[in-house]
Amino acid sequence: MSEQKQTISIDPYLQNELGKLKYENIILKAQFDNVVSQNKDLQQKIQELENKLIESKEANDTSEPKN
Repeated sequence: MSEQKQTISIDPYLQNELGKLKYENIILKAQFDNVVSQNKDLQQKIQELENKLIESKEANDTSEPKN
């Protein structure tokens, strides 16, 4: 009988812990999605800067007289 009481008292604890883990998982998923979005934005900005650098170098190469 005392074993049954222990099972009943553990169940709410496990449910509570599972609820906490689900909540933490939702937060971590949102943080991960945010970081992925920021990473994509940064990759796009890097690509734009690389393109500008290439264009700038090409413009300098054509404007400078070659000896």
